[in-house]
Order: sequence, then structure tokens, then C-alpha cells
Amino acid sequence: EKEALLAAEEEAMGSGKAVKSAFGAASKKKGGKKKDSLSLLEEALVGDAEKKAKEKKRAERIKKEREAQMAAERERLAKEEQAKKDPLLANTDAMIGADGPGDGEDGPVAVGRAANIASMADVQASGLDSALSALSVGGSGDDKHPEKRMKAAYKAYEEKMMPEMKQQYPGLKRQQYLDKIFALWKKSSENPMNQQS
Repeated sequence: EKEALLAAEEEAMGSGKAVKSAFGAASKKKGGKKKDSLSLLEEALVGDAEKKAKEKKRAERIKKEREAQMAAERERLAKEEQAKKDPLLANTDAMIGADGPGDGEDGPVAVGRAANIASMADVQASGLDSALSALSVGGSGDDKHPEKRMKAAYKAYEEKMMPEMKQQYPGLKRQQYLDKIFALWKKSSENPMNQQS
């Protein structure tokens, strides 16, 4: 009897369906209204097997849901971290790798924000003008394109020289003053094209 019950239980667990054993069918054929202890035991075992199978499936589903939630949370945190980063620093990190600055011949090489901080360490700028002059990158270097500044420089030179020309040559027309100023401009040291590099 035990072997039959165990086989019925294994069969119920394997297929996931309720299986009636010969004992349950035999007890019902007898027509007794009371269930005998064997049929009660069989029902309990079959019910337990079904409950165990359902509980196992439920546990697996919960585990998968938790893993999906954890993955979504990790992805959300990574996006927040990326959003918090300075876009230029993120770009620099992407170019050099997130490991950090590499080692050069003289030791660690400062890159990105660290390089800016290192370059500004010795500068003492207390006002707006001094801070802007400290931050200028091309102020002391060679002027590679003086023609780009020529129009503005000429306008400034013209405004400066017009009162002097009117004082030296009174009674001329405006265009005559401009011609004289332009002739002086060609030879002037303020002309960017005349400055030696």
C-alpha cells in the first residue's frame, strides 16, 4: 500500500495533475459515506504535492521578479550617476577610460578637471579681470591670424585718430580724413599686419 501511495504521489508531482489511485477508487466503490483513512491520506499526499509544486513555481517567479527589479535599480542608479557627472568630464573619462589618469614618464598625468585645477594652483586672481586674464589660453602666444582682428583694430585706430586729423587739417570732408587715417594705418604699429611675430 505504501509503495502504491508513493508511486501515486510521485506521479502527481511529475505531471502536476491530481492522480486517483486504485485505493481511492476502491473505497468509493464500496459506497461508504465515510472516507476511510487510506483515502484521506492519499488526498492529503496529493494535495501536499500540488501545494509544493505551486509554491516552488511561485518562489521561482518571485525570485525572477526580484532579479528584474534589482537590475532595473542598478540601471537607474547608473543613469543617475552619469547624469550627475559633468558632461565634459564624462567625455574625458570616455576618451581615456574610467580607470583614471595614466602614468607618464614623470608620474601620473593630470587630465580633465584635475589638469585645470593643477594649472590654476599657482595663480592668485582676486578680481574678475585678473581671473579672466589668468584663464585666457592664448593671450601670450603667437597671433596666428592677425587678419581676424584687423577690422576691429582699424575702427579703434580711426576713432582715436579722427580728432587729431580734424585738428591738424580743419575743413576737409569726412572721406578725406578717412583716407589720411588709412594711409597712417598702413604704417602704424597698431596694425596687426605690421606686428612682427
